[in-house]
Amino acid sequence: MATRNLLFLRTLPGSITELQAAITQAVLFSSSSITSIKHLDIAVTLPSSFSSPNGTISRRRTFSQASAVVNKIYSLTEGINEEIDVTVILLHEDYNACGGVIRHWNDLRRSSEIGLWGYILSIEDVDDLFGPNCKNAMTLQLEPDSVHENWWDHNLASGNIPDREEHNISCVGGTFDYLHAGHKLLLTMTAYMIPSHATSPKIVVGLTGAELLKNKKHKEFVTSWETRCDATVGFLRGIIGDTSAQFRNADQDTPMEIESDLATSSRIRQFNISSPLSGAAIILEMHEIQDAFGPTITMEDISCLVVSEETKSGGQMINDKRKEKGWSDLEVFTVGLVGGDGSVNNKLSSTEMRRRKAERGDILKAFVS
Repeated sequence: MATRNLLFLRTLPGSITELQAAITQAVLFSSSSITSIKHLDIAVTLPSSFSSPNGTISRRRTFSQASAVVNKIYSLTEGINEEIDVTVILLHEDYNACGGVIRHWNDLRRSSEIGLWGYILSIEDVDDLFGPNCKNAMTLQLEPDSVHENWWDHNLASGNIPDREEHNISCVGGTFDYLHAGHKLLLTMTAYMIPSHATSPKIVVGLTGAELLKNKKHKEFVTSWETRCDATVGFLRGIIGDTSAQFRNADQDTPMEIESDLATSSRIRQFNISSPLSGAAIILEMHEIQDAFGPTITMEDISCLVVSEETKSGGQMINDKRKEKGWSDLEVFTVGLVGGDGSVNNKLSSTEMRRRKAERGDILKAFVS
């Protein structure tokens, strides 16, 4: 029995009101007694304006736009039903623009055929994509909104971005505890930086180890490194569309443990994530890091870093260290904060989730004592 539903946005609504209505209906339907689904995938088609004349998408030049789209969708899910786990999937109708984390419409058809989703919800007719006999497809009824401002264009990258090759290796760091929408945005945009034509593509995740957790609030509620590693890998597999793991046995899906000779990485686990478009594998390296720099100062070939608004000062610190070693700067890309008004004070936080766990624990102790 399928445990997920899909909201397929074949066209990205230019109206925030229509987008919010579609997301709200999809979340409420998924949590209703009809389906009682706990996972909702929201597949959004990136606008054609993202593409260059040859059909490809420059990940560097469209980063701010794509980040704004993913951020807005996650933000609009807030407060509807916290029990529904939402994942945003990026799509494009042109094969030339796809690859890496950007998937093609046909990938949805293949996933539907293997029964990934219980219900497929949309705001447009999708018979031609999923077939007229697709019994689980439903069209949502939305009130038309006269305001279509193409809100994502406000984040259009300026022409001041210097010319530079697209990146083959993208890096991010964090604790990634209790994987929430802010983490998902950060990981999605890290994967976004790997284009379809990348040579030996690699995603490097610096996942905090014990040394960096010493001063965390409610650190006793931080899940183990292995648990956080598995959750991060599972999320990245999902958004890239690697379903091959479903057909492997446990031994085949065991990650490769690499003996680390890097001063900042106490252990490294390596995974291969297959792209449904080309079948080419993206290497995913999970590094257990014990300082704030991680592999960015021990792996010279890393060329870009994705950070949050809250941690963007760390990018400059890393580049200062790389300059001391005579290495080139990382190109640093920043995602906005998800939640509330987008400020640090109102952002989604694993610390807040741990605080709630601690509070529930105190209440339980008082009850049984």
